[in-house]
Amino acid sequence: MTTHQFINTLRLLAVLALGGLVAACQYPDSTTTQEETDYRARYPIGVESEVVQTVIHGTGSGAMTTAEVALLHDFVDAYIKRGQAPLLVTTGAGGAASEDFAAMVQKAAIDRGLARSEVLVGLDPTLADEGVILSFVSYTAVVPECGYWYEESSTDFANANSVNFGCATQHNLGLMLADPSDLYGKTQMDPRDGQRTAIVIDLFRRGEITGAEHNESETSIVDITE
Repeated sequence: MTTHQFINTLRLLAVLALGGLVAACQYPDSTTTQEETDYRARYPIGVESEVVQTVIHGTGSGAMTTAEVALLHDFVDAYIKRGQAPLLVTTGAGGAASEDFAAMVQKAAIDRGLARSEVLVGLDPTLADEGVILSFVSYTAVVPECGYWYEESSTDFANANSVNFGCATQHNLGLMLADPSDLYGKTQMDPRDGQRTAIVIDLFRRGEITGAEHNESETSIVDITE
């Protein structure tokens, strides 16, 4: 073997040895899932929705009974605590008398502390003529249950999170949510009117009314079957 051939052989052996070292340093594809590393994926906060409703029939003379007034107050209080706008007052196709009764119930709900814009009157021709149905949608956070210690946590050569890691944080966060429906997605912002904002601020500084005045006799009827 000549000197040139010997040097080429050494170079080839060096390349092969280096390739073996590089291959030995490569890690196999990880089989770890997101649930194993991210506590938010392992312990997600769920959301459930339900339609809460009650019926008010009235006395037949366009008024509510004392018990129904108390029922309305309790229903509005429940809406304030856990309801999602709007609160819907649905009446049947009973003509002017039914619409007047629905408007009266709407006013009673507003007098209980609700904004006029969040109490809507709906029309459903399939309902009976007598009475109205009050309804709103309520969202509830479904929090994970914690306390899983079925794995030994004192020795972990993989340096991974314990199986119960992060559960309490998710549990407490779900209980503290003011509006669980926010988990469905971010709330869309309405386009701001800078000129109108400046006018409202100027009226507020002068101690004048900043909102539009409305007529108590005005009641909009919405056809909820559309």
